[in-house]
Amino acid sequence: MEIGQLYQGLTFLAYATGIIVILVGLMLVKVLFDLSKLTANINETANIIKDELTPTLKNVNKSVEIISGIIIKADNSVSKVKEFIANSPLRILSKLSTVSGTIAKGFFGGLCAGLKMFGKKK
Repeated sequence: MEIGQLYQGLTFLAYATGIIVILVGLMLVKVLFDLSKLTANINETANIIKDELTPTLKNVNKSVEIISGIIIKADNSVSKVKEFIANSPLRILSKLSTVSGTIAKGFFGGLCAGLKMFGKKK
């Protein structure tokens, strides 16, 4: 009887293994099917993003070119203004005003010192 029980146990093991292999195969097929759908959706989303992003990037590129041109023109204008100020009589006047301010400060300082000295009571 032990052999009959052994055959019965092995038969049960074979059927159980077959059922498990079939279930795992079905789950694997379902996972592959879902993965296929997911990749198709990702591909569609990437195409939509590409179609929407291309014009936006072109607009950004044009904006950067325009801003770059404005910056170059402004830089040239600023350098021209700097040259004009450097070569203008205003620079000489500003230096003269600095010198005259220093002279006036020294003069008034000396005047105050003289008044204090002569104003002292003996």
